[in-house]
Amino acid sequence: MDVWIVLNPILKVQLYVASFGSVGSFLFTLHFRKKLYDQQRSYCDNLCYKSTLIGAIISLVMILSVAGSLGGDLASVSDFLMLRLAMESKSGVGYLTAFSGFSIMLMAHNLKIKAKRVGLFIGSIVVIFSFSMAGHSQLGGVITQALLMVHLFGITFWLGSLLPFRWICLQGDTTNLSGLAHHFGIFAMGYVGLLLSSGFFYAYMLIGELSLIFTTSYGNLLLIKIIMVCALLFLAALNKFKLVPLLEKSPLLGVKKFKNSVQLEIVLAFIIVFASSLLTTSITLPVGV
Repeated sequence: MDVWIVLNPILKVQLYVASFGSVGSFLFTLHFRKKLYDQQRSYCDNLCYKSTLIGAIISLVMILSVAGSLGGDLASVSDFLMLRLAMESKSGVGYLTAFSGFSIMLMAHNLKIKAKRVGLFIGSIVVIFSFSMAGHSQLGGVITQALLMVHLFGITFWLGSLLPFRWICLQGDTTNLSGLAHHFGIFAMGYVGLLLSSGFFYAYMLIGELSLIFTTSYGNLLLIKIIMVCALLFLAALNKFKLVPLLEKSPLLGVKKFKNSVQLEIVLAFIIVFASSLLTTSITLPVGV
């Protein structure tokens, strides 16, 4: 069995997680910096830095994986010809672009506040853009690339908030949690609307016929992803309309229930990310699309 069939989805999951951790925590801080306490901002900055460092490393490893996939064995990662072909391929260029984005973000962490935000913002755009440089997003040209980028920004804002919210729930001082969750819900309505609409049109442009969701392996896995997203949406609605008000009425109980909900969202998010990695590395689009 080709070892890269197993390794590529795992590496892609790690790249997704690192991207959500770096770009997502930056977006969380960017939107809610004034409402975060100093310790909370420090946590988000630290999460962003560590995730960015991991993302830079994984991006380089992904280039090796392209070389390995071309050669069909582990030894190919050290083959100069295979490495050259990998870096000249669309996937290789995409991973090099991701590495550049993460590198910009790493350098930005050493700058002063305003310059740091600009650097992190530019790096974030480069990281998100890198995912549209190869794979299925190329099939529809600029339209599918743009749809994928919008989709990724929306889901990055959403999933990137989960670890900060969980960490805040575990701290002794959660007095600002209610306000944070309330304002997050306001922004999330816009982001979620964008990610859902762009995701729907992106998927439709790829598979062409909705019936293929039920009759092909790609469609079946996509359907699982959609079901998980719907479950995530249900939890998000529960948070907004039930748990956020509870945070004000009964803080102790509200924090406990909110934390449990966020932890369940993290589990569902991991399933979604794993499904996405399989869709982009291991499962081919239906024949004729």
